[in-house]
Amino acid sequence: MKIKEFLKEINGSYILEKVLNKDRAWLFLNDELQVPKEAIEILEKVKSGYPVEYLFEEVYFYKDKFYIKEGVLIPRDDTEVVVERGIELVRRLGAKRVVDCCTGSGVIAIEIAKHTDTKILATDISEEALEVARKNIMLRDVEEKVKVIKSNLLKPQNPKEVIDFGFEVDNNLIKGEILISNPPYVENSWVKPNKYEPDIAFFGGEDGLDIIKRLIKEAKEAGYIAAIIEIGYKQKEALSRFLKNKVESFEFFKDLGGRIRGVEVLF
Repeated sequence: MKIKEFLKEINGSYILEKVLNKDRAWLFLNDELQVPKEAIEILEKVKSGYPVEYLFEEVYFYKDKFYIKEGVLIPRDDTEVVVERGIELVRRLGAKRVVDCCTGSGVIAIEIAKHTDTKILATDISEEALEVARKNIMLRDVEEKVKVIKSNLLKPQNPKEVIDFGFEVDNNLIKGEILISNPPYVENSWVKPNKYEPDIAFFGGEDGLDIIKRLIKEAKEAGYIAAIIEIGYKQKEALSRFLKNKVESFEFFKDLGGRIRGVEVLF
């Protein structure tokens, strides 16, 4: 197969740039050359459903490159609106203590830390996610502003880690000012985009709202001022019924595709 034919494939350019260590311009100027066997094998694996991000252990999010590996949720572009809302809210409230719950690869916490003056405690229950998040914190040089700990939502495994980072624990709940989260929120009946990303990062119960409801209850009990939570585009009505009369106010926001992507809650 020639380069010009390979470039027509989804991810074709990206794969060749990585395999050949050449940029896109070089590929187009040399598109009559034959594609290496390695690139063809990679393309076949990607076509079989294996995420290209896992193959090269990298993913781009909010214009930055991050480390990723199999077993940890791959950040999606649609989540960038959650980061933008988070940055705006942190600045508006002047928050100094933010908790990013279900942090996964850590990208939300890292980007908010980079663009604000706040400290962020990033939590997850998955050891694989914690490992990846720690590597990304070092990669993006935000060790002083972001700390990763193991926690079942807002219930930390080791409260001393929380206290040592300047946060408080009350009734075994991490206390902060703003909660940010991209939690598992899809229905258990939903079909995953591939079999390699972890179930724990996707599924949130029969209607997908189990984790979200628990997060909101814990955040309210712990005295948070506000929360920004990513949700599914079909969950607006059900979540509205749950939030009514439980919080001071809430507002849904959309992603660049025009679909409901999250909710901003004021407690």
